[in-house]
Amino acid sequence: MDEGRDHPPAAGSRPPIAGELSPVQRAYGRYATHFLKCPSCRDIDRSCAEGGQLWRDYEDTSDAVGRLMGG
Repeated sequence: MDEGRDHPPAAGSRPPIAGELSPVQRAYGRYATHFLKCPSCRDIDRSCAEGGQLWRDYEDTSDAVGRLMGG
């Protein structure tokens, strides 16, 4: 019995994306991206206003999702 064979992918095609990131993952991603590029945030004795706000946004998003899930 001859089974079907996979066809080679079209030029320039990509694998399908499994799903979108959650709001918590997106908020943390914004913070982490900033943190990795900001010398002030990477220094344990310093921080910057933008990094602090991004961290608070991440915490607020996490708290809001937790409340929605009944936690």
